[in-house]
Formats: sequence, structure tokens, C-alpha cells
Amino acid sequence: MADTNPAAPTLKGNIGRFQLFAFGFGSIIGSAWCVLVGSWLASAGPGGAVIGFIAGGIVVGCIGACFAELTARIPVTGGEFSFVLHVFGRPLAFYVGWFIALAWICVTVFEGLAVAWLFERLGTDIQDVVLYDAFGTGVTRNQLVIGCVGAPLIALLNYTGGQVLARFHSLLTYGFIFLALAVVVLMLFHGNSANLAPILPVSDPAWWQGAAGIFANCAFLLCGFQAISQVVEEKSARVPFQALFQILVLAIAAAAGFYCLVVLGTSITVPWQSLPPHSLAFVEATRLLPFGRALVPMVLMIAMLSLVKTWNGVFLMAARTVIALVRSGFLPAWMNKWHGHSGVPAPVVLVIFTMNIAGLTLGRGAVGLLVDTITISLVFGYAICCIGLLVLRRRDRDVRTAAVTAPPAAIVVGVIGSVLMAGVAVVMPPIQAGGFPPVYLIFPAWALIGACVTALHKSRT
Repeated sequence: MADTNPAAPTLKGNIGRFQLFAFGFGSIIGSAWCVLVGSWLASAGPGGAVIGFIAGGIVVGCIGACFAELTARIPVTGGEFSFVLHVFGRPLAFYVGWFIALAWICVTVFEGLAVAWLFERLGTDIQDVVLYDAFGTGVTRNQLVIGCVGAPLIALLNYTGGQVLARFHSLLTYGFIFLALAVVVLMLFHGNSANLAPILPVSDPAWWQGAAGIFANCAFLLCGFQAISQVVEEKSARVPFQALFQILVLAIAAAAGFYCLVVLGTSITVPWQSLPPHSLAFVEATRLLPFGRALVPMVLMIAMLSLVKTWNGVFLMAARTVIALVRSGFLPAWMNKWHGHSGVPAPVVLVIFTMNIAGLTLGRGAVGLLVDTITISLVFGYAICCIGLLVLRRRDRDVRTAAVTAPPAAIVVGVIGSVLMAGVAVVMPPIQAGGFPPVYLIFPAWALIGACVTALHKSRT
């Protein structure tokens, strides 16, 4: 696969093992552990939620194993786009890359909105005012200010790139792991096992229904491991691809395990049936711990820092996907100019930054639409890439020549699981909305925009 833009900069980083794990785990774990645990418990109970995450973790771990082998075979930035370009060619690759870029940009918007929400929950006395309504929810001045302060900082970090970006991300990730696990351990030690009952509720709703929903949502809740593939050009030469395989799968397993610990810690601390589904259940459980009143602000700050690292990671993945699209001649070559020492082009960063700011103006009412868009885009990318690995293996029947080989069972589970997740992702929005969901309009509109962009670019070259 030749680069159609030889003038494109080379990305530089020298990223080591611990930093690669930080990019993977840190880009997966955002705010869901703090924000959604109440709804997980309400729908599946503690046992059902854990089963859902274990099942989802196994499937996403197998998908990750497929991604690891593809990364070793195709060690260039761009993730899903680069894999599909190598296996299936340009037409399909462009639309995969185009929609994956949309997904990551939507996640940058999601993280910015979530940071502002958690800031509000800190109970600050800063006065606020509703500026306008969007998607049935008021958009406030403080929401926009917080988002517009965070977005340029994230953009600047990503333009700086290299070791500065890797060290910042690692500092946030490992600091988060230490502090969050410390609170969970306190919960497990001070909790009461009687609070877990019933572990598997049999009605209103049955635990297996909630577990199935959590399993399907793992396509979104465990996404972010792709950051490891996206920085493959920037990894240290001392990190072999076999180690990268292990790190990628370990990041997914660790994230799924962390979600399970949060579920168990929350439900053992407070009777889970007493928690409102849409409350910050983890925060409410923290209040019951020794020194709980002092710990609550710390937990909210931990959640905000967690969001910042995830925001940073998804911005990185959006930028690497767009860089790969430009390198391959799908987008104007000027977008790969004016790059810094790390090789990240300023125009790419500015485009994503502008879309991030524009998305923040939609307000929290758009979160459901963002999540549906992200999930559908990502799971189809999963499915196409896992199927692509099978095609690639048929071309090269001697799999021993690959630097990394995913176990055959992992490929089978990855293909079946990703296709199943893709089907659920498409079917669920109309069921939940009770009619035609607006997310169905986004995909043809974005495809049309992509076709117009590439046609305009071709007409000028």
C-alpha cells in the first residue's frame, strides 16, 4: 500500500510499553464508571451487570486480538481505515475511514459535554445562565465556557504530540487508576454483602435483559483500545509486535475488570435497589464511606481527570485517522502541512478542534444521538476489520510469516461478536425511540458530504 502523498510528515513518538497501555486503557475508561453504574444496576442487578461486562469483554478482547494482528501486518497509522485500505481497496476504505473519523469527533464532543456536567456536580457557587435550548435541553454559559477552555488545551497537546502527549496521557491514566481503585477497595472493605441481594433479579426487568443490553453497549463502553493501533508508527523500536498484542488485549481486559469492580463496590456499599437509575450512584455510595463527604469532591475530580485523558485519546485517534485519509489522497494535501516536531499537521488539528467546538454547542440533549452515531460507526468498523483479517489470511496462507497471529478461536468470536454487535446497534435505536430515530439521517448525510469532499478534491488535482 503506497502512500499517495510522499510529502506527508513522519509521526514521531518513541512510545514505550507503559505508555501504550496508558493510551489503550486511558482512552477506554471515561466517565461511564461514574455516570452509568446506577442504570447498569437498575437493569441487570450486580450479577447481571458483571456477566454483561465479562461477555462483552471477551468479545471485544477477541476483536482487539484481530486488531493486534492487523496492526502487526499493516504497521501504519490510521487504524480501521488503513486496515480496510490494504485488504479491500480504496472505495470501501474511504467510507470506513470517513465514518470512523466522525465517530471519534463525536466522542470528543461527548467528553467535553461530560466534563462540564461533572464540573456542575462539584457544587460550585459559580452562577450560570441558560443561553438557548437544543434537543430539548438548555445549553448554559458555563457548559460552553468549560468546553471551550478544554478543547484548545487538548488540541495543543495533540499538535505537540510525541513524548509530551504520551507523558501527559500516562500521568493522568496511572494517577486515575491509583485513586479510583483506592476508593473501590474502601468500598469493598466497608461494604455489606447483604446489599448485593438480589444478585440476579428475576423480574422488573429480568437480569438477563439488562446483561444483554450491557453486552451490546460494550461496543461503546470498551472502545478506545484502537489508540494503540493508531500510534503504531510512534512506538519505540524496543517494543516488539508480540508485546503490543499483549498490551492491547490486556487494556481491554483491565477496562472490563474495572467496570466489574465499580459495579461490585457500589452495590456492596449501598442497597443497589435504592439507587435511582440516573443518579451518580458511585458518588452516592462514596458518601457512605468513612470521610465520605471529603471523598465525594475527590471522586468527581477523578472522574473529570478521567474524562480529560479520554478526550485526549479520542482526539488523537481522530487526528490519526484524518492524517491517513490525507496521506492516501482522499483529502487535500495542504491538510498535512505545517507540522511540528512530532509530525502532527496543524490543519488536521484545527479541523478537529473546530468540529469539537461546534459540537459542544449542541448541548447535553444531543448525547443520545452522539452515542448512537459513535456505536454504529465503530461496530461496523469492528466487523469489517475482523472479516478483513480472514480475507488477509486467505491471501497469505502461511500465517507463521506474521509478526503476531491471533488465535483462530479469537478470530471466530471476533467476527461473530462484531457482526452481532453491529446488528444490535442498528436495531436498538428505533426500538428505544419508538419510531424512526434521527441517527438514521446522519449516516446518509455524512456519506453525501464525504462524496462531495472527495469529488471536489479530485476536480482540483
